[in-house]
Amino acid sequence: MRIKKFRKLLREKGLFPCLVTDLNDIKYLTGYSGTNAALLIDAKKSFFISDSRYEEYICSILPPGFRFFLQKGGLADAVKDVFILTDNKALHVQAGLVTYVFFSELKKKLKGVKLIPLADDPVAELRLIKDDREIVIFRQAAGITDACFNHLLRFIKPGMTEWEVSIEIGLFYKKNGCRGCSFDSIVASGAGSSMPHYIPSMKKIIGKGDALLIDMGCVYEGYNSDLTRTVFVDKVDAELESVYNIVYRAQAKALAAVRPGIEARELDSVARSYIAEHGYGDNFGHGLGHGLGIEIHEAPAIKKNSSSSLKQNMVITVEPGIYIPGKGGVRIEDMVLVTADGPDVLTRCSKSLTVI
Repeated sequence: MRIKKFRKLLREKGLFPCLVTDLNDIKYLTGYSGTNAALLIDAKKSFFISDSRYEEYICSILPPGFRFFLQKGGLADAVKDVFILTDNKALHVQAGLVTYVFFSELKKKLKGVKLIPLADDPVAELRLIKDDREIVIFRQAAGITDACFNHLLRFIKPGMTEWEVSIEIGLFYKKNGCRGCSFDSIVASGAGSSMPHYIPSMKKIIGKGDALLIDMGCVYEGYNSDLTRTVFVDKVDAELESVYNIVYRAQAKALAAVRPGIEARELDSVARSYIAEHGYGDNFGHGLGHGLGIEIHEAPAIKKNSSSSLKQNMVITVEPGIYIPGKGGVRIEDMVLVTADGPDVLTRCSKSLTVI
């Protein structure tokens, strides 16, 4: 059980008692999905804090060794009332994941208690490495995402709006067992494909000769997928065809380099150097990838100034791109499981240059 692993980690690091307020961390540790909760975890007494809306639900999933505590006022007041029961003089807090207002309220309520800000989130340390169940879910999510892309190849026609394609992505996911999209799908046609985080237009028509960059993902069993493919409508511009092949080979080189122990910045450099060698170094501005999990962007960040290294059973993205303002862009992205033997590419739909 994840709570048991987390307790062990807190004990090893001397972080009892610890207040967990980040809802994604709480979801990871307990399975809870809701809008208000906190965990106060101590070596002997631990509490699951929430309001009356979630009382019955939480009691049905309450981890061993936890007591439910009903929050009747503000969260800081509830933490104060619970903390008294633990007989401690200090409390570790997820400093990077709470607001200044909440931290200030805690200081006022917990007079005489030393609040210790945690620069690093200890739950994130566990979330980095995926367990067997999570890996199964990621494989299933990747399969659904592949199926969505293959469906789009049959669905997209010149004359459609970007918005129509975006809507179809969401419908496909929901019809195939997903809660919805991991993020607002990017459907970027023509010159719009030069903007890495383009917002689909409700009116812009996908025309013949356009590059069409599609970045999408689903939420399946609480986990996020992420895939980008760039296709071409009716015909291919000569420069963008060349760019596509550069990005394709840059990604292939980076994928081949994925292994436990490689530094994230080194992996980023594999693709970035290749793109720069071919004259487009200034046209690749974002990082090579990121971790995936309960959130769409998780650690590790795979970019040129990252201090992280890859470890076995991380799930990451590898997504180099080249973007030419006013003309168009190409990005190719896959989900990758880091294994002892190297990369296990989870998304498997075609990356061959495709004209629809």
